[in-house]
Amino acid sequence: MRSRHVALWRVIYIARGERQAQQIEDLLTQAGFMVDRKRLPSDETNADDIEIKALDAEAEEARMFLMEQGL
Repeated sequence: MRSRHVALWRVIYIARGERQAQQIEDLLTQAGFMVDRKRLPSDETNADDIEIKALDAEAEEARMFLMEQGL
């Protein structure tokens, strides 16, 4: 048995609304990253928040890419 849980996806950004989530997703996919997103439950913080996820193996590089883009 595995002693540690290995996640396939890692949250790399919290977008504020659908428009920003789509822009970030487009940037990442155009750069060759696989992207997933998940709207946070409405009972948490802000109902418009959307998690942007990248593959765990690419998460660090995807985060750096977003920072280089000014995000």
